Amino acid sequence: MVDPRNPLTARVVANRLWESVFGIGLVRTSEEFGSQGEPPTHPELLDWLAVELVESGWDLKHLLRLMVTSATYRQSSRVTPEHLARDPENRLLARGPRFRLSAEMIRDQAMAVSGLLSPRMHGPPVKPPQPKLGLSAAFGSGTDWETSSGEDRFRRALYTTWRRSNPYPSMATFDAPNREVCQVRRERSNTPLQALVTLNDPVYIEAAQSLGRQMALTRGPVSDQLQAGFRRCLHRAASPEELTSLTTLLERSRQRFQADATQAQRLATEPIGALPAGLDAAEAAAWTSVANVLLNLDEFLMKR
Repeated sequence: MVDPRNPLTARVVANRLWESVFGIGLVRTSEEFGSQGEPPTHPELLDWLAVELVESGWDLKHLLRLMVTSATYRQSSRVTPEHLARDPENRLLARGPRFRLSAEMIRDQAMAVSGLLSPRMHGPPVKPPQPKLGLSAAFGSGTDWETSSGEDRFRRALYTTWRRSNPYPSMATFDAPNREVCQVRRERSNTPLQALVTLNDPVYIEAAQSLGRQMALTRGPVSDQLQAGFRRCLHRAASPEELTSLTTLLERSRQRFQADATQAQRLATEPIGALPAGLDAAEAAAWTSVANVLLNLDEFLMKR
């Protein structure tokens, strides 16, 4: 399979790496390189990448570094009317890639920017929080589970327990397969259910609570606190217009939660737990609302 005289393996590997970086492979049908698959849009480029992979000693990091440092990848993803008319799917690579992250990446990214993600590797699967459904699967077994405690609650999505009859709901909503069959290439959808997950799922609420607390406890004026959270999520500074919108949201949320102590306590502590010293429930809930907005920005969920 890896004999230098066999070009197929290197082409398949190079194409899958390209797909992970650009959102779509040089051969769209990355699962099918035979007669039923599509021809490559850039056959010479695919051949060059395959040769480079073999000659580098099958060094995947080397090939990935070449891709992400290329002028093609580093282009702006801004779409002009001319480019959209000529190349709606960007198969000619006149602009940088722009596509939604995978289900696992979206969850791990939210956990990472909020400071909750566990770096621990290996070990048995874990059971992160999920909504209680109160249903029974075939043969009477329950679909709900007892959430893992401690660090296991915040392990990477890779370690999540997976049942073919009942996939993890939030990741299934973002097109994660149920694993009944091998699926090399995932289709990407955009539905209102995905927004409902990132706005309301316990995992994302907890991430928003943690991020909100970090912003609230940052020293300095409100603008610095907001900029700290914005940079953490998007790796850039907020524009004056964005900063004004977030400040307005924070003030309105404060007023709302100061008038409703019960709701403030619930949003500030469930499911993350007790508040740190010096932070009251209304303030924490207001910052949680701001953090929830940041975690739901298009720029946060899309590679661009």
